[in-house]
Amino acid sequence: MSAKLLVLFFLLSVFQACSQRIEDDEYEDLTINQKWVLAPKTQDTDATLILNKLLKEYDKKLRPDIGIKPTIIDVDIYVNSIGPVSSINMEYQIDIFFAQTWTDNRLRFNSTMKILTLNSNMVGLIWIPDTIFRNSKTAEAHWITTPNQLLRIWNDGKILYTLRLTINAECQLQLHNFPMDEHSCPLIFSSYGYPKEEMIYRWRKNSVEAANQKSWRLYQFDFMGLRNTTEIVPTSAECIVRLIWTMWDSTTFTIPGLHGL
Repeated sequence: MSAKLLVLFFLLSVFQACSQRIEDDEYEDLTINQKWVLAPKTQDTDATLILNKLLKEYDKKLRPDIGIKPTIIDVDIYVNSIGPVSSINMEYQIDIFFAQTWTDNRLRFNSTMKILTLNSNMVGLIWIPDTIFRNSKTAEAHWITTPNQLLRIWNDGKILYTLRLTINAECQLQLHNFPMDEHSCPLIFSSYGYPKEEMIYRWRKNSVEAANQKSWRLYQFDFMGLRNTTEIVPTSAECIVRLIWTMWDSTTFTIPGLHGL
């Protein structure tokens, strides 16, 4: 009887050992597959080496091509929503994605990776345009759940920087012919300190797009359309290039008690 128990115990031990080995092998294979799919070490290492090399002697205080030629900033705007428009405060609110593109030859790199897509932590490490909205009263960047910023660097040195903003901008409404007035509400932006000899802004083709207007809060106004223009404006010191995005609207009204007109 004792001999049978010993044999049975031996068989159970062998079976348990084999089962454990199979489970271990499967776990290791699964781990290797997960590492290969989710976190390829070669790309992580390449990206880290590229960034470290690019930033090693990079001076973010200096604009690209300083002393050689002006820096060209291409601009796109995507309008999430417009409104409300306040005829009392002479202002309107706009929520936008604001995109700026330029070339910085100091950030060129050679790699099989053509684009580096980076988060907001990288924004403070390179030069970015000192763009301001000249007719804004207040402006807020969006920070939830993280800063709403995107930075992309191409291997030829092209930079794309986008951020989401909500701006309360001044709009001088002319209400002399109320309720048949038509108004244009601009959003004016330019460099804060660089003159036209050092920085030039320009609109990209089809540079202004708008979301579905059903969510806009214009209330007593009707949205008529958009346009963008560029002008050179002299200041007390030098001339600057500024871009103007304009919203056209008209005033409407309803008579209490009458609906559907």
